[in-house]
Amino acid sequence: MLRLKYERLKRNISQQKLGALAGIHPSIISHIENGKIYPFPGWRERIAKALNWPIEQADELFTEVAEDGESSL
Repeated sequence: MLRLKYERLKRNISQQKLGALAGIHPSIISHIENGKIYPFPGWRERIAKALNWPIEQADELFTEVAEDGESSL
């Protein structure tokens, strides 16, 4: 799973709510989480802000992690 989905679920935020907070359509959030598209740099920043995630670490949200949120390296 992407860290994005893990962090979103940990915060109990729906794709709809995250989309509203980030100004990105919820279907795009779904496509990102399911690996169908990779987010543009502007989207990565907006999603990070919506999750109160450090902007300079935004790329980490789009890496794979285990179900417990640990890196799946």
